[in-house]
Amino acid sequence: MEFREMDVKDYPAFLKLYNESFPENERRLYKSAEHVANFIKEKGGKFHAFAIDDGGDYFLGFLSYWIFKGYVYIEHFAVQPEHRGKNIGRKMLSHLFETVSPDVLIEVEKPETDEARRRISFYERCGFRLRSDINYVQPPYSAEQSGVEMMLMTHGDVRLNDTRDLREMLTEVYNVEHGV
Repeated sequence: MEFREMDVKDYPAFLKLYNESFPENERRLYKSAEHVANFIKEKGGKFHAFAIDDGGDYFLGFLSYWIFKGYVYIEHFAVQPEHRGKNIGRKMLSHLFETVSPDVLIEVEKPETDEARRRISFYERCGFRLRSDINYVQPPYSAEQSGVEMMLMTHGDVRLNDTRDLREMLTEVYNVEHGV
């Protein structure tokens, strides 16, 4: 397995996995591989994504993240369905902790379904802790979408007292202004 910065040749496989893995109200509405390329270029180094492949040409998954003061925010993270359960996700998170930062913030769906509970359990096994002390709604990505009640999880030394500590992330990722 090889990790590398995601590039233009990965965008079609990325879009397919991205659209299959996340409900529409929890993702950006990328129109094409070119749209992905433009988005990455436009974000000027704050937004990053790495791919993992099988050592050849097979795209196993991706992890997209933003770098903010005090933490890295994982926006999306997915492994090809036929390769889940093979420790690829754990390896991707370890790669992020080792090469970018161990201080990581993620959003997760509330533990109201078996799938959401399994996902939370996976993150806990990887060292994340659920932040039930902070009420959080993921803002919509566009005017056509609505916000989604979620929960936050942190890894390492992410210092959050309340959603005011998320202003930079909410502004950059979701274009939400919170009196900043």
